[in-house]
Parts: sequence; structure tokens; C-alpha cells
Amino acid sequence: MTGTVDILGPAHGGSSVARVDGQVVFVRGALPGETGVPVRFDGPASGKRFRTASVTDAAAIAVASPHRVAPLCPAAAAGAGCCDLDHVDREGSLAYKTQVVVEQFRRIGHVDLGVLRDGAGPGTVSLEPFAGYRTRVRLGVDDAGRTGLRERSGNGVVPLDGQGCAQWAPALAEGLADVLAGHDLTPGAEVCVALGDDGVRGIVEVPPVPRHGGRRARGGRKGRQRGRRETPRRRVLDGPGEVLRTVAGVSWRIPVEAFWQAHHAASDLYSAWVHENTPSDAGLAWDLYGGAGVFAAALGDAAPGISVDCVDIASPATAAGREGLAGRDVRFVTGDVAATLGGLRGADAGSTPPSVVVLDPPRTGAGAAVVAAVTGQGRQDGQGPGTVLHIGCDPATAARDAAEFVRNGYRPDAVTVVDAFGLTHHVEVLVRYVRTTPA
Repeated sequence: MTGTVDILGPAHGGSSVARVDGQVVFVRGALPGETGVPVRFDGPASGKRFRTASVTDAAAIAVASPHRVAPLCPAAAAGAGCCDLDHVDREGSLAYKTQVVVEQFRRIGHVDLGVLRDGAGPGTVSLEPFAGYRTRVRLGVDDAGRTGLRERSGNGVVPLDGQGCAQWAPALAEGLADVLAGHDLTPGAEVCVALGDDGVRGIVEVPPVPRHGGRRARGGRKGRQRGRRETPRRRVLDGPGEVLRTVAGVSWRIPVEAFWQAHHAASDLYSAWVHENTPSDAGLAWDLYGGAGVFAAALGDAAPGISVDCVDIASPATAAGREGLAGRDVRFVTGDVAATLGGLRGADAGSTPPSVVVLDPPRTGAGAAVVAAVTGQGRQDGQGPGTVLHIGCDPATAARDAAEFVRNGYRPDAVTVVDAFGLTHHVEVLVRYVRTTPA
């Protein structure tokens, strides 16, 4: 079924919102403010709380957004799930994402960001470059041994065949398809590609990452007709197995497959933000979900003599952090954040709590239990840090965490929306919380 709709605003997830006969419709490929948008609906309207649809012909939109551009990503055009907002310019992308963040915080977190900064709302930053910024990527290998980006829907891959992603930095993409074509890749494995800050690229093949909840790993089917598939082992395909990362004068050697911010400018920006918001007299800090300790280093630079507990699950990144920050008073604690908080320095009721806590949780957010522990609700004296710095990569879960901080006696007094993922709907939200209850 086809029709035309008028777009009301953006929705979290990359679609835009319209209404047809009072029913909400999430439209892929549309932009806020557009009218007379030709769409194809996904299925019938009856019995559903909302509908989904997609733009059929952008050139036929009656009144298009002034921020609309021709799609930039050949991989997305071929069906990859990489660049779902490659049809909007930099200014429009930042406005879109800021509106999504404000709405998520209002609706889910019950926090009005319009009261911040004298009513001006959150601060905004768009990292440069807007395209060609990504220095790390994880590719799938299908049952035929072909490598590519994950499909927009499903577990298959869109083979490279020269069709790179518009997010990729030129040096990351250069000759990549040819290099991978020269290897016999393991079906079901994943190929990780990373470009170091020195311009050196490494490529490794690794086992797939299991899906959340214990379901089977991404990529491929449960088995092949010719018999049981062997579990792939890590192997270096090209270049070094580790790449150089440098932030604020501190360097790490990070395995190619280890987590690092996708945009090459993101770590510098977030590190500087942590530095700027750390009290210079802070004596103790927690860096939660800390990985290699980038923010632990920023805390140490901001407050000389500070002690930092850096917590994350065991990973190659944490191992690199121990080496890179040797000589500093940074204690790397291995384990689940929620399970280890009670054993950190400053967690006991009889001790002084940390002055500042940094949280950089995964897309699922920190959650109520972690927020309660951070804010001191697990201590008999109820004391928590004066400052909490939250770096959220999903506006909905960041908003849920915001509601928990408010409930536990904190308020957001500064918020910055960072468009660190150009051409996609993803966005980073930096929030500084301060304690409102007496110390």
C-alpha cells in the first residue's frame, strides 16, 4: 500500500514520525518538516499501535527538507545497515539528533533540557569530518566465506566488492577488498579492521561476538551442510595485530579487535570534557566501564595526585591500559561494574567517597543498581560523589539513567549532544550531574 504523508518530527532510531488517520507512522528515509512525502507502508493498518513505512521516491517529495542531500553511502544503497541517515547534511543531522535527545530525556527521563544554559537547551558539537571519519570496523563472514557489512535486516552480509561505507576513513578503506580477497576466510568469523593514529592499518580475523542473552553468535547459520564448523581462532591477516592510539599525550597499543571510539576525534573530545569537569582538588575517582583507561588518564591530568579505580570486564583493552598507565595511581579492577562497586576504594561507609565518577556504559546504559551504588545509596551514610560525568551512546538509555540520578538526589546541570556518528542515527550525550542532597 502506498500514499503520501507529512512529517512531524524525528524519531529515535533513524525514522521520522507522521500520522495517518490518527495512527503514528515511522517513516524511513524521511526528514522532519517534509510534506507530501510518497511512502510505501509495511503491512496493513488494522490491529497495530503504529505502522512503519519507507520513502519511495525522494525526488517526488512535495516540500523537501533544506537539509536533504543525495545519499552518500554505496554500501547502504546495496542493503548494508551502516548509514541510515546519509541523506541529511551536517547541520540537519545535528538538529535531528538534538531534538531526539531532548524528547527522550523529556519522555523517558522526565528531565527538561530546556531549563539548562538559561533556557538555551543542551550544547551541541558535530565532530569533523562528518563523513570518512571511522577508523575501526567489524565485518561479517558469510557461509560462502565472503566478507562484508551486515545487512540492514537479518544476519547476512553485503559483500564488499568495492562497495565501501561512506563512514570509513580513506586509509581504512584503501585496498581493503583486495586484501581480504587474498585470504581464505572462516565462515561465521568476523574481520576487524583498525587504523592506528600513526596511519598503520591492522586486519585480524576473530570468532564472532555472541548475541546478547546467550543466543547464537552473529554471522552464518548454526551449521554447514558439510559438517560441523570449527571455531575460528584469532589470526592476523594483514599489518600488525595491535594499533597505536594516542589521547592527550598518552599512548596505548590496542589490539585491532578491541573497543575504541569509532570517530578518530571522539576520544580527544570526551577526554577533554572529563578533564574540564574534574575538580582540581579531587582525591579519588572511579572510572566505570573504563576499558583502556582513557578517562582515568584525563582524571589524573586534571587533578594531580588523584587515585583512580578503573573498572571493566577483562579485555585486551584493559590489559593495554595497565601497560599504558603504569606508574600512575590507577587501579584496574576486572569484573562486572555492578558486582565490583562495593569493593572499590571509597565505597565503604567509613571512608571518603570519590570526588568524581565517570561512567561510559554500553548501549544498554548503567541501570538503576549501578546508579544507586554510584550515588551512595548503598552506603550507610548515603554519601556519593559531588560530580558524576555520564557519557551515553544511546539517548533512550541515557534518559533512563538520568531519571535514576534525579531519583537518587542528583540533577543534570550541563548536557552536550555530540554528533560523533555522521551519516547514522547514533548520537553521544555527555551529561554532568551534581549532587542536590546535602554532603
